[in-house]
Amino acid sequence: MNDTTKNWEASSMTELIGHLLQHHHSYTRTALDELAPLMKKVLSVHGAEHPELVELAALLRQLHEDMDQHLPKEEMILFPYMLRLEVDAPLSPPPFGTVENPIRMMAHEHHADGMILHKMQGVTDNFTLPEDACASFTALYSGLDALVKDLRMHIYLENNILFAKAIEQERSRLGSA
Repeated sequence: MNDTTKNWEASSMTELIGHLLQHHHSYTRTALDELAPLMKKVLSVHGAEHPELVELAALLRQLHEDMDQHLPKEEMILFPYMLRLEVDAPLSPPPFGTVENPIRMMAHEHHADGMILHKMQGVTDNFTLPEDACASFTALYSGLDALVKDLRMHIYLENNILFAKAIEQERSRLGSA
């Protein structure tokens, strides 16, 4: 399903979470796992001529580390609670007080990762290939560009649609304003 043609604001949290997990979380993990060795290869071959690759490799490592911690928190803590918000059954207050607490942390992490994405684009001049780019260099920049675009949409869907729905649903279910 295309993120830009689907009206996610009209979707349930269950549908949106399913999409995030099946498309974005899965894609992020796969892309990062595939890009890490490619980055290492391109850096070893082209690093001397392109010192910006050293910074790019560090940014990619940081993004990979961040996502390795961030995605499980959403999958094991936040998303399961959000899914319970849509079920018509008694709801106990969560151990984290209110859904706004983990949302605030996730939004902070999204901001930090957005800064990494911005720096990746900056250091590569928006993934503009140098004249001496080989097939691996081309594949790396293409993969990074796709990852950045996907993560920006992923973050948008969570920050601007899912999180607002969860806060509203929790307030409605628990009777707080």
